[in-house]
Amino acid sequence: VSASTQSPAAAGDFSATFPASDTGANAWLSHQDDNLRIAINKVQANGVTYFVADVWVKQIDGLKAAFAENSYNHGGHEMPIKIADEQKAVFAVTGDYYGARKEGVVIRNGELYRDVMSDDVCILRRDGTLEVYQKGDISTVNYLDDSIWQAWAFGPALVKDGTVCDTSGSKIKVKNPRCAIGYYAPGHYCFIVVDGRQKGYSEGMTLDELANTFAALGCKAAYNLDGGATAAMVFEGALVNQPTNGGRASSDIICF
Repeated sequence: VSASTQSPAAAGDFSATFPASDTGANAWLSHQDDNLRIAINKVQANGVTYFVADVWVKQIDGLKAAFAENSYNHGGHEMPIKIADEQKAVFAVTGDYYGARKEGVVIRNGELYRDVMSDDVCILRRDGTLEVYQKGDISTVNYLDDSIWQAWAFGPALVKDGTVCDTSGSKIKVKNPRCAIGYYAPGHYCFIVVDGRQKGYSEGMTLDELANTFAALGCKAAYNLDGGATAAMVFEGALVNQPTNGGRASSDIICF
């Protein structure tokens, strides 16, 4: 079937590239089934502890976003682990905390909730491609395009077209806990959660350090999500990382 005649469902089917073998043989944590392969590794280096999740999904609808209290609600907040539990998620990370702001596009699971422009945007399409748009490019995006599966607005963009982005315009430049999404190919993604603000355990990363980490992993694109005390990674019902100050409630997660 040619690309031009593919249905949206077919465009979100990654069966042809989904690994036939176990991707988590040497991983710290692993989940392997016929539709989802997750391998999580814990890295401790240079005073920083962070977690890298390599995720393969067979169908685009296996990568979902979920709201606190199961509804789009500017004031709704729950701990990420609770949202993940409500969704029966195998794996989850915090999203862009859309509820903390009144700006920024919000498209979740193909539905447009808000299209107020803001800074850098990350778009995941139904065909599995993930793109980052920097502030100057946002006017080129049609948010009514039904090919968009998810759109997050937090930022900044970290990697674009395989090249590390300039993050100098960000307001928060110092080392901090972080959460971010990376992209290899349709159906193949990378999530990094960095612990920080914890002396003797992990000081966190700057945005440049985070961007370079994704680039070193070979990601074609990467995008910063909400960090600080919000930054959390959940696997099979338990927290993987150690959020600062015990963590913070948020308005949304990304989950599988």
